[in-house]
Amino acid sequence: MDRGDEEHDATVDGRSARWAHRRPELVAAATQYVLDRGVSDLTLRPLASAMGVTIATVVRQFGSKEALVEEITRTINEDLLRTLREDPELVGLTPEQTLRTLWRRWLEPAQGRQFRVLFELFGLAAHHPDQYRWFTGSIVTDWLPQIEAPLIGDGVEPAAARQMATLVLAVLRGLHLDLVATGDVDRVDAAFELAMATLAPALTSPRDAIAR
Repeated sequence: MDRGDEEHDATVDGRSARWAHRRPELVAAATQYVLDRGVSDLTLRPLASAMGVTIATVVRQFGSKEALVEEITRTINEDLLRTLREDPELVGLTPEQTLRTLWRRWLEPAQGRQFRVLFELFGLAAHHPDQYRWFTGSIVTDWLPQIEAPLIGDGVEPAAARQMATLVLAVLRGLHLDLVATGDVDRVDAAFELAMATLAPALTSPRDAIAR
């Protein structure tokens, strides 16, 4: 390697190091950009401009648009899952109460943006399954245990909890997809209430059923 190459590498390494501690800030800014505009037509140059950095900085930190989309999507999914795991307001609630509390929150416009992006990825994954295997492999398997855990903790047998978690996840996602497509909050919310009334016996723990 000649001196020119060494100087170039030092410059690149220096720029990368300068942004390394700000990477979470870049991820947060990129996530907000994608939540506002989606991923289908995402290109790096407008993204970089909106973030106030050069496209070279984005490429150095994330490598490619595909890698950036994956990191953003994982961040969005993890933010939603963190609510299920760590929100103190959900502690002590029954599974039905938890679902109702989450549903009320998920109807908020800010939360709706997150689901729109996830639905975009569903569509892209359907056409490019190999490219988006990381998405299809986690969007269900990461969520099921979070729904199963309170059911099992409430006395539901693990096999039944897995079936119920699968059904609940399908119902919630189907209702959200309808909401994203139509914006008809009243109709979709009424359908949620019907779903909860229908599922309530299965969501009731054996202990609560005996107590009643």
